[in-house]
Amino acid sequence: MQHIILALVTIGVVWVAWTNFKKLGRLRAADMMLDEAERQRLQHSYMMRIILCLLALAILPFLFTILTKSS
Repeated sequence: MQHIILALVTIGVVWVAWTNFKKLGRLRAADMMLDEAERQRLQHSYMMRIILCLLALAILPFLFTILTKSS
C-alpha cells in the first residue's frame, strides 16, 4: 500500500514539473506582449518550480521511508 501512495505522489510531482517545463518552453512564443523583465521573472518562477520538483523527487523516497518506519 505504501508503494502505491509513493507512486501516486511521484506521478503528481512529475506532472507538475512537466507542465512547468512545457510552460517554460512556450514562454517566448506565447507571451510576446511581455517586456524583458516580466519574461525573466516568469522564466525564473518556472525554473524554481522545476528545481523544487526535482528536489522533492530526490528527497521523497527517504522522507517516505522515515515516515513509514515510525508508524
